[in-house]
Amino acid sequence: MSSHLTTERTTTAFDVLAAPHRRYLLSILYERRHSSDSTPSPQSRAIAIETLATEIAVREHGSPIVTEDQSRDIQIRLLHHHVPRLLDVGLVTEHTGGDARALALADHPILESEGVTTLLENPTGEAVSTETELNRTLEALQPARCRLACDILSRRDGDLAVTDLAVMIAARENDCRLVDVTETEWKPITTTLVHNHVPALADAGLVEYDRSTESVAITADAPQWQADWLAASPLGALATDLETPQKRARTGAAGLGSDAATETDPTGAGVCWTIEGSENVVARGHEIADTADEELFVTLPDAGLIQQRCLERWRAAADRGVDVYIGSRSPRVRDTVRSAVPDATICELRSDWLNFPVERIHHGRVVFADRETVMLVTVDDADGDPRATAITGDGAGNTLVKLVRELVGPRIDRLESASNDGDSPDERATLL
Repeated sequence: MSSHLTTERTTTAFDVLAAPHRRYLLSILYERRHSSDSTPSPQSRAIAIETLATEIAVREHGSPIVTEDQSRDIQIRLLHHHVPRLLDVGLVTEHTGGDARALALADHPILESEGVTTLLENPTGEAVSTETELNRTLEALQPARCRLACDILSRRDGDLAVTDLAVMIAARENDCRLVDVTETEWKPITTTLVHNHVPALADAGLVEYDRSTESVAITADAPQWQADWLAASPLGALATDLETPQKRARTGAAGLGSDAATETDPTGAGVCWTIEGSENVVARGHEIADTADEELFVTLPDAGLIQQRCLERWRAAADRGVDVYIGSRSPRVRDTVRSAVPDATICELRSDWLNFPVERIHHGRVVFADRETVMLVTVDDADGDPRATAITGDGAGNTLVKLVRELVGPRIDRLESASNDGDSPDERATLL
């Protein structure tokens, strides 16, 4: 789980900023602190609550002249609701002068966040969305589980059953593998998602929720994801995860060089691309391993395609809770991987991924992550100069991914089931 995405400080920041009157108040105090004519003294930077109420009314009504009733109404709300909350959090300090109560911005860690300061500089959010959308977005993202749900959904190209989302959230919260999540852990999360969090995210336009199937998907083109304040917040990394499979395909091809990768379906319908050269193939394998979130399945016919860098990435994946499965017919490879990645499930290949006996065909490597990203590798050594070539696809709806998922998915399920049943490694080895 991200060290910043679900912290209490991030939750507090979203909660404080979700109320527009609090946001306006903090914005006014922030401007006072950074104005050229202000002095370092906190008391000299303080603004009377009555004055703050008038300035907030001006911003709220979009008029330089407001009525006494409008100012008084906001002042009452500040005194009874917003100021106590800000004082409790420690974002403002209170100063008195005569009968007037005044507030100044405190030195608080939340104000060190670039996302917070960016929002205080433009508290209406007019750059990319309406203020109503901004308020709903801040309120919807206030619960840590909502931010975690968006992070998980942003890594997927299609929709996800709410129950599956609940299991993934439980695994992230408990820092454990998906197979170790119990029903008592994920079921209450499902209830909260269905009745509270997912509808709130959908109302804000951040996700698309199908109540009939109880499935949810990220709204990749929601304008909020492009907001400067959100990009500077702990959720900023979502932008890169929200690229379409087609964009990722083109980006991956460009990153490998014009001679390394070629799209095989430029129409965008089930984009796949080929990769030439061992270094480029290995680089793509590293990319898949580094971005795996739940499962990583790799087959290794022999030691020719295994490197120390591969072992390091597989171990890193296992350490962050990914279920890692490595299959090979080479005892040396199995022993090497078992030693380097002790948390991985190691299996002996009995057939290739197309169900041909391995003795009848030169078996290539399969790299399959989260059942939605795949790379198939073959090695041509006819001239005594081995050259690796791969075809790769991305996205749950990708044709290549669908094919491999149908063929390999049941085997992974059996491995997982055997692991849960406590079968020994030798017993699980026969499952491939």
